[in-house]
Amino acid sequence: MSLMPTHSGAPTLPESPPRSHRGRRVAAMAVLGAPLLILGTLAPTATAADSTAADATDGAALLRQIRVATTTTADGPVWSPTATGFASVPTATLPNGTTGGAGGDLVTVDERDELAAAAASADPLTILVDGSIDVGDGSMITVAANKTIIGGAAGGEIVNGGLYVNRVSNVIIRNLTFRDSFIGADWDGKSPENDNDGIRIDTSDHVWVDHNEFTRLGDGQLDVRKDSTAVTASWNYFRDHNKTLGVGWTDNVVTTLTLHHNRFSNVHQRNGSLDNVAAGHVYNNWLSGVSSYGMNSRGEETQLVVEGNVFEHARNPLIGTGSVFQKDNIFEDVWGEAPRDTGPTFDPASYYAYSADAASDVRKLLRKDAGPAIRIADDAERRVTVAQDGTGDYRSIHAAVGAASRSTHTVEIVVQPGTYREVVSIWPDADRLTIRGATGDPADVVITYDKSSSEWPTVNVFADDVTLQSITLENPLAVDPPKQALALRDAGAGTNLENVVVHGDTLVEGEDR
Repeated sequence: MSLMPTHSGAPTLPESPPRSHRGRRVAAMAVLGAPLLILGTLAPTATAADSTAADATDGAALLRQIRVATTTTADGPVWSPTATGFASVPTATLPNGTTGGAGGDLVTVDERDELAAAAASADPLTILVDGSIDVGDGSMITVAANKTIIGGAAGGEIVNGGLYVNRVSNVIIRNLTFRDSFIGADWDGKSPENDNDGIRIDTSDHVWVDHNEFTRLGDGQLDVRKDSTAVTASWNYFRDHNKTLGVGWTDNVVTTLTLHHNRFSNVHQRNGSLDNVAAGHVYNNWLSGVSSYGMNSRGEETQLVVEGNVFEHARNPLIGTGSVFQKDNIFEDVWGEAPRDTGPTFDPASYYAYSADAASDVRKLLRKDAGPAIRIADDAERRVTVAQDGTGDYRSIHAAVGAASRSTHTVEIVVQPGTYREVVSIWPDADRLTIRGATGDPADVVITYDKSSSEWPTVNVFADDVTLQSITLENPLAVDPPKQALALRDAGAGTNLENVVVHGDTLVEGEDR
């Protein structure tokens, strides 16, 4: 899969480090609490008198080296040289907050075994990921304490696997793409070989997850679990997934978490699901295309501040049983439960400095700068193929439709035979989309999911002039007493069903059919 620059008009990418540097360590120095990556030469040692000025200059040089934007918003640099949010909060053992591999060596890796060995090292280390690393089996590589794992100038990818941060402290993960560990026909991520995440954080503290992209993975994209605390997820891009971002898996209420400037596109649930969070600060995120629920404040003792976010094309955008103080959010084309607001909770500024951007600016900011410096294409070609065995462009119809909704042209999705157990939502930006069974026999392509209409239909049509052709739509829900089981909710205009079989109920809300 080709890599595409995020920022148009940017200069040509610098070349990756020469082969002679791969797999060996190069000295690094601390820069404003973050590692300075010196490729091939030692950095001069700064004296106490000039360290602040020198470090600031060298930090900017590092960010230019891995080709990142120099944009600044009201909240500071888009690419901050130091941790933000709760990950920045100092402790006795981490007086500068999260610093990752600062003060240690640097190693460049481009193979799975190299990455696994470096990530497991007992020493502080900065690991530069050069190109795509195929983990190979969907498993997760364990990350030890005091590590920075960062994509290089030419881009870095973790393919068919993820990273596991377990019972450690002080980890930074930046500028990476996590993709394609999804197993066809297992949209719920329930099979043992698919029950892995892009990043899983268990019982750990001071973890900063920044400027990454997550798409088409197994179970979760990012999970923060089992009393992890002082965690920040910032400027990430989550897309085309069922269970996106989960927090909890504990009865204790200790987690402190900041979610800021993250983009969520064509997602179903856990965006995020925030369970037993002692203090959660959620600001300047953009959720677009949410078919189950957006933010969920779970647990009566959960305390959230939700400010300056955008929720659009979203069912149940902000729900829960915990406390939520919301302000300055934008809600557009949302339905289901009314956004939750229980009044003031806590003051994030008493923990760290920040300045929320205006909600009206969030979509523009995140469309341009969320995710790594080099992103894979998130739109679709004019004709794409879905096949569960991996022989097509996508393994799920859900992912293909998400890409189509971000395209500026009409898209035809050709679906190879199979039973696709997933929820498919055709968002308003996917006008004139066609989904067509490859063989012409509707029995060969079945889209099915078994939930009641109070939860979600199997297929939702929100765009106009959509054509569904030679497929079967099914909702086989069987409960006692019976509940409405929607196979199709049609809320668009001009929907065209050709040679389509529907097993289940149909709700028609649009016009001109």
